[in-house]
Amino acid sequence: MKTANLVARLGGACLCLSATLACAQDASRKEGWWAEVRGEESPAAEAAVEAPAGGTELTQPSGALLPPGAASRGAFECVEVRRFEVGAGDGFITSKETARAATIPQARLDDLQRAVAGQVPEKARGLRATLVGPSWPACPDPERALVLGGRVVDYKAGNQALRYFVGFGAGAQKFAVEVWLARKSDGALVARDEVVDRKVGGWLGGQSEKGVEDFAEKVGGFVRDSLR
Repeated sequence: MKTANLVARLGGACLCLSATLACAQDASRKEGWWAEVRGEESPAAEAAVEAPAGGTELTQPSGALLPPGAASRGAFECVEVRRFEVGAGDGFITSKETARAATIPQARLDDLQRAVAGQVPEKARGLRATLVGPSWPACPDPERALVLGGRVVDYKAGNQALRYFVGFGAGAQKFAVEVWLARKSDGALVARDEVVDRKVGGWLGGQSEKGVEDFAEKVGGFVRDSLR
């Protein structure tokens, strides 16, 4: 009798697991890659994504790339972190990646901005950071300040259930941003690079916030390495 009850319970658990997996797979098939991109979040198109007013007026580097070694960490004390922009400069969608980038929610852009600001002093010792936005102060000395910005070039919201139950890249989360670092005083470009972070697994499929933090760590490393 005990053996029969155990078998019945195991069978029920397997049926529940199979049903959950089937639902996750069905959801990912309904609209192809577009459904996977959107996840459960609202696209940025449903909310304004322009950087808030305040802080610095430098929105893009205005000078040529500085030669290696021209910008050292000791020459700066503060970094103003802008919210990342979305969409191509000419406003057109030119690839599947730029279409996915356009779906990133405003709330996720805010998360990335705050996380990056928190990682700058962690990775680049001696620097402090502030956000470009309402109620946040600008760096006090423009001559010793940097501005960090960038443009989202690819984004996948991901799906934790698919990452856990399916694996093999299903439900992957992705952030890809072309980041730049410039001197605030004259807009001279210190460095530019594409920073990418992907989440394809992890504990229980990997939490989305872990992806934000891991991406922010990489951007903090970009700032550190740009000021050797």
